[in-house]
Amino acid sequence: MIEEQNPWWRSKNLIEENETYRKYKESKVRWIPDIIQKIPLVPFSLNIILGPRQVGKTTALILLVEKLLNTVKNPKSVFYFSCDKLADYKELDQVIEEYLKIKKSEAIQNSFIILDEVTFPKEWYRAIKYRIDKGDFKNDVLILTGSLSMKAKGEIESFPGRRGNGKIFIMYPLSFSKFIELFNINIPKGDIEYAINHAINYIQYRQKLKELLDIYLITGGFPNSIKDYFNSGKVSNSTISDFISSIVLDINKLRRSESFFKSTIRGIIERTSSEYSFHTLSKDYGVGNVKTAISYVELLEKLFLINIIMSIDPNTGKPIPRRERKFYFVDPFIYRAFSDWAMTKIPDDNKLAESIVVSHLARIFPTFYFKKNGEIDIIIQYREKLIGIEVKYGKSVKKVIGKVKDIIFLSKEEIDKNVIPIPIFLGLLDVPQSIEASEII
Repeated sequence: MIEEQNPWWRSKNLIEENETYRKYKESKVRWIPDIIQKIPLVPFSLNIILGPRQVGKTTALILLVEKLLNTVKNPKSVFYFSCDKLADYKELDQVIEEYLKIKKSEAIQNSFIILDEVTFPKEWYRAIKYRIDKGDFKNDVLILTGSLSMKAKGEIESFPGRRGNGKIFIMYPLSFSKFIELFNINIPKGDIEYAINHAINYIQYRQKLKELLDIYLITGGFPNSIKDYFNSGKVSNSTISDFISSIVLDINKLRRSESFFKSTIRGIIERTSSEYSFHTLSKDYGVGNVKTAISYVELLEKLFLINIIMSIDPNTGKPIPRRERKFYFVDPFIYRAFSDWAMTKIPDDNKLAESIVVSHLARIFPTFYFKKNGEIDIIIQYREKLIGIEVKYGKSVKKVIGKVKDIIFLSKEEIDKNVIPIPIFLGLLDVPQSIEASEII
């Protein structure tokens, strides 16, 4: 079983026998996930990659294998194993034991152990923790990925003080600024000040970027939906159903109510861009009581499917936890898939565009909103100041509220001193696909 998953042990070029690698090479559209360049490869390190289902973690791992094979003398020092057929930690430990015997027989000093979907085996962390404490991995690099439930169940908290040089990453869908590169639009990218100050210099890209944003509103940044569009001009029903099935699998593994989960989703979709309370979810959408509603929203957040945006006091710059909140799914494809599943209408393009802006900014900045005697859709903490961002397809006027001195208006097409077309803003904003997230431990 081990040898079957590591065909490159026989010859490095036999990586082409790997199904994930073959599909990647045959695809009309492909990119190299940025996480490959970020993973620490210095022993000892325990690296964990989290993120939404079907975001491309397995593909990233196989491409990492290809990279490692070009640097190692013995291909058997690169060990990959998909754990989705294992029942529990005992079977996982047997697999590890078998590889360690191979490693010893080959006199391999340092190895790269890549365990994909490691959360499938029940109590998987017991095997990893035991081997780390035993010193079996002291000269190795471990890279683990899993289903969303790794974070939801708190399993990664089993490794305090055991990560060595390793890090935890969240891998998100492809951002819009990276998405446009697939269509050969290669414009400079930078931080938010760069996007604001240089937007006028790229006005000639306005129409093309608008067309690409219309596509992104359909596909989002998920690999399979993007590939579908390149192949047929639309997202296939099978891609949507595969995504939903993978989410339902996690819900069942976590022993949560599919009905409550779906009702929570329906409420978030129908009230996207509006602020509301957990009581509203509970009362208007039948998500149990308030405590139940909170638990299902938190579950969605732990599964990396939504951003929860709190209100902020613009005079003090401090969040107001007791105020109503806004909830946005992290990618337009998720809206599309969940709308179909929850049997509700997908939000209009204006609200979807706002959700994209929020999800992109929330990856790199503390992100809030404000509503009282005036409203600001989005407020971010950038360095020592607060920047307000209004996402309006129509005309807006400049306003100043508290410490929010700078307010930028994002429009559908209009461009002016303080008004920037959404596609240009997003196209210039450098948003990584993967971010380091050690703070979640």
